Amino acid sequence: MKFTPELEIPGGCIKPLHYDDIDGLFELYKHPEIPGQRPLEDKEQLNRMIDYSVQMAATQRGMMWAIEADGQIKGMVSGFDWQASSLRITMRVDGLPALSQSERGNALKAAMDFLTDKYHIRNFAYQWIEGQSEEIKSVLEELGFKKAARFRRAWRTGNTDFADVEQYHWLSAQSKPVARRLGDDDQLGQNIDSSSLGEVK
Repeated sequence: MKFTPELEIPGGCIKPLHYDDIDGLFELYKHPEIPGQRPLEDKEQLNRMIDYSVQMAATQRGMMWAIEADGQIKGMVSGFDWQASSLRITMRVDGLPALSQSERGNALKAAMDFLTDKYHIRNFAYQWIEGQSEEIKSVLEELGFKKAARFRRAWRTGNTDFADVEQYHWLSAQSKPVARRLGDDDQLGQNIDSSSLGEVK
């Protein structure tokens, strides 16, 4: 069963991780955006990550998409720390230098729209790590995210080095689904016919 759908974005799509994309994903993880993240050296680890991405989506623990634009893998958008009962999730985008900020925003929005419509998620978080591009914060603000807190020295970048983390949040304005009981939508009298009224034919 396909738990992670392919979604169109301008100029490309976001799609489930697949073994055919390992070379593109390997290139992505050789150029990590996150401060302190080490470049990936073992391509075999990506096979395990792809398998794990299916398990995460199936159990509502997370979801990962590859960002494909102009015919190449330029990044990845993911949701993790998924708390299904609380209708909230934390998002993240990893991108190559070739990933434009508009592509980043389009990929993030497509993933969030799907999670809102399909799983009724209402509370989205995003963490910007000190040392990342300042333009990422502009993308978040254009999507409606607001900075909620700054955590001092909250992200380890080395054995003795730490970076600050800015926490952003976006709350969906869509109404939460209302639980209904069997019969709530029945129309009164829908099963009444002439025989039930005592008419004799």
